[in-house]
Amino acid sequence: MPEFANPDLYELWMGRWSTRLSKPFVDFARPGPRGRLLDLGCGTGALSATLMDAVPGCVVVGVDPSKDYVAFCRERFSDERLGFEVGDATDLPFDDASFDATLSMLILQEIHDARLAAREMRRVTRPDGLVCTCQWDFADGLPMLALFWDAVLATVPDDGLRARAAEVMEVDFPDPDALRGLWNESGLMDVEIEALEITMDFAGFEDYWRPFTSGVTMTSSVAGRLDTDARERLEANLRSRILGDGADRPFSLPARAWAVRGRVEG
Repeated sequence: MPEFANPDLYELWMGRWSTRLSKPFVDFARPGPRGRLLDLGCGTGALSATLMDAVPGCVVVGVDPSKDYVAFCRERFSDERLGFEVGDATDLPFDDASFDATLSMLILQEIHDARLAAREMRRVTRPDGLVCTCQWDFADGLPMLALFWDAVLATVPDDGLRARAAEVMEVDFPDPDALRGLWNESGLMDVEIEALEITMDFAGFEDYWRPFTSGVTMTSSVAGRLDTDARERLEANLRSRILGDGADRPFSLPARAWAVRGRVEG
């Protein structure tokens, strides 16, 4: 299955994380009480929904390269202030200065040319408008993934998977200085950086483990490619890392994302 090809499975994999992160991200972005807003890389619509609640005078356009995701969002949402279109982040189908603010959440690492995407975000945003994005702190702020890959490396003697672990956890513009540099390089003014901290609650180990078997992303396809014995070793190792020797129980994991905000010169 191509990465991110199935919106229903993506909801299982990352939907609740996106929903929980969207509120602090909008609070940081401060798009104002009204305006025409672009949700770039809208996915299954978590950020679009939060913008509709937080900015009562807004109109939101969600853009995603996947026709399946756009169709999913069109079926999910019926508010006339909210619309969705297919589009490429590096070649947006909008005129210059079309939006009062452009926001993107958790997609920067997925774009093949983030520099070009940042310039496109600035281009379609009006003078004095805002351009904001955020991405996970893959180095130190996402135990949900780090725990899984540590268990993979401990139980699966496969050099290919070891290389994949390094690839997943290393991204372009991984820290505040890199994000600030990207926004400055893109010609944005008054650049601000903030760490967004959230906590995700799990009903038990299965609630955590099941998304890793969904196959919707490179990471969540790993378990499905293992034989039964290897998969059971991986699951047992991961369970031990989270629960120790104790019985299954609810638990929580923290997460951190880096957010950057800039203003188009007036």
